[in-house]
Amino acid sequence: MGSDSTLIDYFIQDHRDCDERWVEVERAIESGDSTAVRASWETFNREQRHHLDKEEQVMFPAFEEATGMTTGPTVVMRMEHGQMRGLLEQMESAIPGGDFQTVLDLGDTLLMLVQQHNQKEEGMLYPMANSALGADWGSLKEKIEKL
Repeated sequence: MGSDSTLIDYFIQDHRDCDERWVEVERAIESGDSTAVRASWETFNREQRHHLDKEEQVMFPAFEEATGMTTGPTVVMRMEHGQMRGLLEQMESAIPGGDFQTVLDLGDTLLMLVQQHNQKEEGMLYPMANSALGADWGSLKEKIEKL
C-alpha cells in the first residue's frame, strides 16, 4: 500500500486482504491437508482480528472525537465486530478437532455478515471518516501500523 493512500483505500484493501485469507482457508479445507488448514486458519484469524482492532483502537475513536458522533455508525460497527469475533471463536474451537465442515458452515455465516458490514463501512463510514480525518491520515496510519 503506497504512502499516498487514503483512509478509504487503506481500509478497503484491508477488507480485500481478509477476504483473500478466507479463500485460502477454504482452499486448504478442500485440499484435505489439515496442516495447511491450521496454517491458513491462523493467518486468517490473526489478520481478521487485527483489522477489527485497527478500526476499534484507532480509526473509530479518532472519528468519534473529530465528529462528536459517539452514538452513530461506530456503535453499530462495534456490535457487528462483536458478532464476528463470536463466530471466529466458534470456528477456532472447531479447528483442533479437525471439524472443518463446521468451520466452513460458520465461515458462510461470517462471510454474509462481513459482506454486509463491509458495504456499510465502505459506502458510508469510510467516506465520512475520510472527510473528518483525511488531514490526519498520516499520523493515524502510523498508529495503526504500531498495533
